[in-house]
Amino acid sequence: MILSFRNLAAARRRLRSMALPALVATVLATALGPSPAAAQQIVALVNGEPITSRDVENRTRLTAAFSRTQPQRKAVIEELIDQKVKLNQARRLGIDITDSMVERAYASVASQSGRNVSQLTAALREAGIDPQSFKTKLRADLAWRDVMQQKSPGTFQVRDADVVAALVARGETPTAKAWQYTLRQIVFIVPRGSPASLPAARMKEAEALRAKFSDCERDLALAREYSEVVVKDPVVRISTDLPPRLQQLLEKTPDGRMTPPEATAAGIEVVAVCGRKETVADLSAQREIREKLLTSRVEAQEKELLDKLRRQAIIEYR
Repeated sequence: MILSFRNLAAARRRLRSMALPALVATVLATALGPSPAAAQQIVALVNGEPITSRDVENRTRLTAAFSRTQPQRKAVIEELIDQKVKLNQARRLGIDITDSMVERAYASVASQSGRNVSQLTAALREAGIDPQSFKTKLRADLAWRDVMQQKSPGTFQVRDADVVAALVARGETPTAKAWQYTLRQIVFIVPRGSPASLPAARMKEAEALRAKFSDCERDLALAREYSEVVVKDPVVRISTDLPPRLQQLLEKTPDGRMTPPEATAAGIEVVAVCGRKETVADLSAQREIREKLLTSRVEAQEKELLDKLRRQAIIEYR
């Protein structure tokens, strides 16, 4: 997937490594010029939205410019179908990628390639690539990033615990010290549209539970005595994975006790610290492992979600 959110930087590096004439020559050498009749031909429909042979030609040239290989026509059509599916899903989720966001991304690509915006636009046009088609690609990539973050927010987070496990599996020894916490999240639900008095009442209930709470194994039953309360499964977190504010809060909270109640989108939340132990964690040195884990996780989640959305879409080939 050329210029997707996970490999945009690599594509920028390839573009930067190509001289301006080379970019033009590569594209012209690997793509055929469009004919007026073919430019209007519809090759596929996605939920009623057309993909034309002109779209295919633009994407073929663009892909050839960045990958220096001539892509297969079928693969290009499938990529354009994916693009339509991604943009449709973003619209359904209310994700709005503004023109200014797209222009900033376009300017960033130009800058990373050692050009300004005008030079990039001129190079694309000379190569027979409509700059607007490139911007549509950037818009889809930006939208899909936000879709992924909404649907799978944890996908873009690689915990130090995961890096440590990968290091140990490779026979390496991490050196940074950290705390490993076992936590239980308890949420006093406040439904949307509730009267203004309810959050305050739920806050008082959370404070009352916190005052009585002193042991996770014994006192979690107390939380279940309240109505509309969710007691989540235990989770293990490494301190270096957490925001500084939460790190400080957990350091001050003894084992068996709860953090102060906090208002969240779901209601009023408290966190019980059920245990901690000293461990080791990677802070920055193991960047390669972190990036590989992130790439693998994003690719798996992306494929799963995109396959599901494609099954739900009405795709018609012409």
